[in-house]
Amino acid sequence: MTIADRIQSLRKQKGMSQEELADAVGVSRQAVSKWESEQATPDLEKVVIMSDIFEVTTDYLLKGIEPVQTPDHKTMADVIDQKVLTKENGTRAKTILKWVLIGLGALLTIDLISMIIYFAINGLPV
Repeated sequence: MTIADRIQSLRKQKGMSQEELADAVGVSRQAVSKWESEQATPDLEKVVIMSDIFEVTTDYLLKGIEPVQTPDHKTMADVIDQKVLTKENGTRAKTILKWVLIGLGALLTIDLISMIIYFAINGLPV
């Protein structure tokens, strides 16, 4: 497959006309037609622009070299974001925090009532 074939194929995959690609790259429709019919080749600046438009590497456009697929290495932060910081876990954490605060409030209330009763029975220390 030549650069002409790759340009035409990628343009069609994007559902673009030659005119639309020409406008996006900043050239005439005739220039795109010449690229696709191997009558001319785009300059490097236009290749870079097309690689952005088509979301491919310049290596793919120029030489047909597919990007190497590397295994998806996840960092610990990615795993935490994906597995721990979910909406469900956020809701669960809020519920737990609410009950912990209610429990602490109840314990403080009981402690305060106990202290009031103690001082009511024994009087204030002198």
